[in-house]
Amino acid sequence: MKLSKLSINVWLFSCLLLLLLGCSSGDDSESSFEKIESPTKAVLSEESVSPAVIPTVETVKVLESGSVGVAVVQPTVATKLETPTTVPKVSMPIKSIPTNTPTVNSLVPNQTSTQLEGTSQSEAVSIFFQAGSVARYKIGEQFARLPTPITAIGETSGIVGKVYLNKEGHVSDSETSVIIVDVQSLTSDENKRDNWVRRNGGIGSEIAIDVLEISGHSWPLPQTGDMKVSIKGDMTISEITNPVVWEGLLEIENKAISGTISTEITWDQFQLSKPRLPFIISVDDEIILELDVVAVIE
Repeated sequence: MKLSKLSINVWLFSCLLLLLLGCSSGDDSESSFEKIESPTKAVLSEESVSPAVIPTVETVKVLESGSVGVAVVQPTVATKLETPTTVPKVSMPIKSIPTNTPTVNSLVPNQTSTQLEGTSQSEAVSIFFQAGSVARYKIGEQFARLPTPITAIGETSGIVGKVYLNKEGHVSDSETSVIIVDVQSLTSDENKRDNWVRRNGGIGSEIAIDVLEISGHSWPLPQTGDMKVSIKGDMTISEITNPVVWEGLLEIENKAISGTISTEITWDQFQLSKPRLPFIISVDDEIILELDVVAVIE
């Protein structure tokens, strides 16, 4: 009987001990468990390209005691985040294209005050010789009664002429530009010389100058100003024609042209005869011809 009571007491004590151990074991299990904390996500901005460390769970070891073990977390190096390769669109301002299209007239410079009114590169010009124009010859002579040579000068106002310039300022091909000199009216300071020229000089009744080319002039013709011109043409004396070049300075004032042009020829060039008179010892081989021009532009 006593043995039975003792056994009961031992059993009760064992149950109480197991109960106490069970409570203690449950508390230890809860305290021994450590929560697995979520790894903080690495946030990389576009400005940062440094490698971030992202922890990953490699293994969870369970203790042999049956309690949940601590999760062992080993960090690994995450691959470097690349910045976005998409290039943002840039809005470029577009300048408006001017709608005012330049015209031909706007490209042509304004005519200056020196340009003739109504005269432009698209207009032809006619030039007519006027009264006051003079044709002249100059010949060096040695008189018997004089110790030094003189220059014989013969003149005539019997001169007419017309010159046509086309739209480009060149001598027109469609119109005849010619200057005619009446040599029968030539006079000098010696009547005997004048008679010789008319009767025996072989000069004929007139001299014709066909104007072929003019250079040195401004185009359009200025309203005022000087022009050093060169005039090429064919001159005919007594049916003999030779090319000649006249050069000189012409002045334009409004629509009036004035000035002197000249050229040089020889007696032989046009088969002319030198004067043979008792009072003339010698005559130069060269003859200077001059034209005092008085003309208007139309």
